[in-house]
Amino acid sequence: MSSYNEFKAQTKRRRRRKNMRRFVILAITAIVICLLAWVITWIIGKVSRENTPSEDSSQSIPSDDTQTTETDNNNSQEPKPAGWNIVGPIRGTIDQTIITPDYRMISLPENGRVDTSYFANSLFIGDSVSQGWVVYDNPIKEISTFCAYKGSGPDGVVNNAQMPLPDGTRVAMQDDIAQKLAEKQPEHIYILFGANSLKTLSVENFVIYYSKMLDWLKTVCRPDAQIYIQSMTPVTAAYEASDARYSKANLYAVNNALAQMAYERGLYFVDLTEVLTGDDGYTIPEYSAPDGIHLQGAGYRAWLDYLSGHTAYSSTAPYLEGSPYYKAPETA
Repeated sequence: MSSYNEFKAQTKRRRRRKNMRRFVILAITAIVICLLAWVITWIIGKVSRENTPSEDSSQSIPSDDTQTTETDNNNSQEPKPAGWNIVGPIRGTIDQTIITPDYRMISLPENGRVDTSYFANSLFIGDSVSQGWVVYDNPIKEISTFCAYKGSGPDGVVNNAQMPLPDGTRVAMQDDIAQKLAEKQPEHIYILFGANSLKTLSVENFVIYYSKMLDWLKTVCRPDAQIYIQSMTPVTAAYEASDARYSKANLYAVNNALAQMAYERGLYFVDLTEVLTGDDGYTIPEYSAPDGIHLQGAGYRAWLDYLSGHTAYSSTAPYLEGSPYYKAPETA
C-alpha cells in the first residue's frame, strides 16, 4: 500500500509541476499577445489618421453603400473559430470548426473522481496498447469490456478486418465490437488508435478513417453513450530516434487532429500525455515497456488513475467521498 501511495504522490507532484509550467507559459503568451495587439492597434490608428483627408480637402470619401473594399469582403467571408476554451460536448452551432487547435486546450479537465465500479459499464476499443489492460493486473481487468486488436487501426474497424485478440484469436473487428456493444450496452466508450496507423497511413487518411469509424459507431452504440477519444500515448526517445514517424512533432499533429474531431462532433477528448509524459516530452521511464512504444503495469495504473479523475459529469456516477459531486448514500 505504501508503494502505491508513493506512486500516487509522485504522479501528483509531476502533474503539479506540469500545470505550473503550463500556467506560466500561457500567462507569458497572453501578455505578449496583448502587447502586440496594442502596438498593431496604435500603428493602424496612426496610419489611418495620416491617410484621412482633412475637412477642407476636395477629395471625396466614398460612402459605405457605394463601395466595399476587398479586405472587407474577405473579412465578412472568413469563418470564425469556435471558442477554444469550451470543453466537452456542446450544442451544435452554425460554425463549430477550430482553426489551428491545440489538444491541451480542448482536453477534458480534471473532474470529480469516480470509484473503480464506474468502469464496469465501460468499453475500451483500441490496438495492442489497449491490450495491456488485459495483460497486466489492474482494477478494471475483470470488470470492463475490451475490444483490443494487435496491429489494428480505425481502418480495420471500417473494413471489418480480421485482427488478433490478446489470446491470439482472430476476429472481424467491426462484428466483434458490434456484438459486445449489443451485449453490454456500455455507457462509456474509450477509443485509442494511432500506434500502428502512423506506419501505414498518412495523418490525413488516419483522420478520415477515424471519422468513418465514429460514424459507424454512433449507429450501433446506445444513444446516450459517452464517447471518449484518447490521445496517442507517447514513446521513448530511443523509439523516436529509430522511427521519425513517431517524433514529438508528428504525435502533436495527430493529437491536435483527434482533439479537433472530438470537439466538432461533441465528444470528449482525454489527454493521456498529461499523465504518461515526462518533462522531456517522452514516456516516463517507469511507465514504458522495453520496446519504447508500449506500456508496462505502472503505466496502466497511472492511466487508470488519470481516467478516474477525468470523466464527464453524470448524476449517476459513483463519485468518491471528497470529490465535488459526491453524494452520501441515502439512509433508510
